[in-house]
Amino acid sequence: MLAEEFITTESMLFSIRPSATYVLMLLVVHLLAVASIFLTNLALWARLCIALFIFASMLLQIYRHMRTGWRSFSLNRRRVAVSISAGNILDGELAHQTVVTPCCVVLCVSLKGRALPVCQVIFPDAMQADTFRELRVRLKFS
Repeated sequence: MLAEEFITTESMLFSIRPSATYVLMLLVVHLLAVASIFLTNLALWARLCIALFIFASMLLQIYRHMRTGWRSFSLNRRRVAVSISAGNILDGELAHQTVVTPCCVVLCVSLKGRALPVCQVIFPDAMQADTFRELRVRLKFS
């Protein structure tokens, strides 16, 4: 079944914006990692190299979130079609690893041909409040 075929009146299209909460959490976690590296007894040059790699990782993750992440998805019972910013559509089923909490949703999609699901963390500031509530309700009951 193609992704366009199952986007019907039963499904709902959810648009996602980049989340400031996610970027802030990435920043805090990476800064804590750098701080913990500088508390070790490694040589200064080793600590600086590791800190540089951690900083590069932070920049890469923020870039991926802002530029190449999920932009929208359609949910129809257990089927999910994800539109990514590169223009591709990922078509799969809702994975059992999906987690729904009041503060965030970890949406996992099982794709054909892949052993592990593709997951995306969605915070409330990534969409409108009513849409986020609707997403949580649909995921709880699907």
